[in-house]
Amino acid sequence: MLIHNFLDADYRLEEVHGGRGLCRNARVFADEEIPSPVRFIYYTVMPPKASFGLHRHGRDNEFYIVLEGTGVYTQDGVETPVRAGDIMMNDACAEHGIVNTGETDMRLLVFEAVIEG
Repeated sequence: MLIHNFLDADYRLEEVHGGRGLCRNARVFADEEIPSPVRFIYYTVMPPKASFGLHRHGRDNEFYIVLEGTGVYTQDGVETPVRAGDIMMNDACAEHGIVNTGETDMRLLVFEAVIEG
């Protein structure tokens, strides 16, 4: 059994995918720990006005789970307001990103799953 606590994870201050500002980003599970199509799980704290820059992946789905805060999620040019409790799944090869539009930190769990076949 493998257990990690994302609230206690070591983090780095990072600019994510060329986005604005620095996010506290912690890799909670790395791909070598996960015997499934999931590649990674991150916990990210995004300050107000910070963002993940628009980016693409290959044949996978990346999920953003909003734990706290509000923002705007963009996929292939379509902007959608999001808030705590929302889960976004990007389509394979879609351009996507997220920005914190709120007045407080946005907290996210982010993971990516490979599309098999």
